[in-house]
Amino acid sequence: MACRNAYRIEDTGNIADTSQQIRTEAAMTGCGIGDGGLMFGVESESSANTRLQNNLTELEWVARNKVYPNFWGRRITGENSLTKEEIDFIHSKGCKVAAIYTSSQSKATAEQGEIDAKKASVAALELGIPAGAAIFLEIEESESVTTDYMAGYARAILSEGYVPGFRANTDSAFGFDRQYSGGMQSDKELFGQCLIWALSPTLEEYDSITTTHLIHPDNWGPYAPSGITRDRIAVWQYGKKCHPINDDSGKETVFNINLVKDRQMIINVMF
Repeated sequence: MACRNAYRIEDTGNIADTSQQIRTEAAMTGCGIGDGGLMFGVESESSANTRLQNNLTELEWVARNKVYPNFWGRRITGENSLTKEEIDFIHSKGCKVAAIYTSSQSKATAEQGEIDAKKASVAALELGIPAGAAIFLEIEESESVTTDYMAGYARAILSEGYVPGFRANTDSAFGFDRQYSGGMQSDKELFGQCLIWALSPTLEEYDSITTTHLIHPDNWGPYAPSGITRDRIAVWQYGKKCHPINDDSGKETVFNINLVKDRQMIINVMF
């Protein structure tokens, strides 16, 4: 069951005017979610400034179908990845960026984790991503990952001046839960600094829909690895492939919908 029409938009100034504020804050009220509210954001494979067939940009399309996003998650490497021009566009709209790094390499050893962290930090530096920002390493459901690999990535990212994060399906049916929780037991100080972007549960009522503007979750409900509590989850992707539409080249674009519970997390580790 979901609440309807409970978003409140609050304009807090343009990001160009103050580095410590986000332009808009989508706070949910009246749904039993606590005093802090939940902040809305998206993640997409397409760029935020993609021009769609209806002559809106992807960012404008999100705002029209939901609310103005507080943050936009984008991959910093690979096909159609984030560019400096897109960062400028997102910032000009008063929105923050969440950096996601993907790697097709084996995720078995600490050494490979260190290599991936170095590649991620180089990509971040080339884009002008400032120190102190989080870089979320994406771990696919089908991938095998070890505690050693995650530790190697986390240590190396910290040494480069960034905040380590993992974007993964946190359902206990997949390996990330067990390996991350093992890390919390063996090195709580290190793994406690890692942010988690939970991809579970993806709620069925938000899968490939065109009515996100009418509904949102009643409660903060991401799955948490056994090594941490639910409140420690940084970002929750609760819906995917929403509001499909073609761009000007005829390619279908969609966006995934996310929530953040801690407003300071957006201010401090998104850029």
